[in-house]
Amino acid sequence: MSKKLLGVGVVNWDRDERVSDRYGLVKLTVDPSSDDTISLKKVRGKGKLIAKILETRQSPHIGDLTHGIKPGGSKEGEEIILGTGTAFYEDGCIGLKPDDGRLEWWLNPKMLYKAHYQTVELYFEPDKK
Repeated sequence: MSKKLLGVGVVNWDRDERVSDRYGLVKLTVDPSSDDTISLKKVRGKGKLIAKILETRQSPHIGDLTHGIKPGGSKEGEEIILGTGTAFYEDGCIGLKPDDGRLEWWLNPKMLYKAHYQTVELYFEPDKK
């Protein structure tokens, strides 16, 4: 199966994802200065969440000091795998729940911060089963 485009916009997530260490959901906003989220196409099943970088900019976020993660480092055209698991939706955001039962780092925080504040095409690539 090929990957499915979910939406185009600026990558962000809610504060609770960082504070809880879940890092399970992401959203796309219409532009860097907006909190208006983009409606994402729905998918089901297991797979990968991939952000293809269209435009880079410096993130204003300090990062996750507890884990020593800072934003930045992406390049235009780069495809960043944000995580793998079963797709779910919550409050206009998409997430992937891991199959191993862990409660933290459902998506990869290092890759999330690499994609943070960048304009991306967000894709879901279903497992090949």
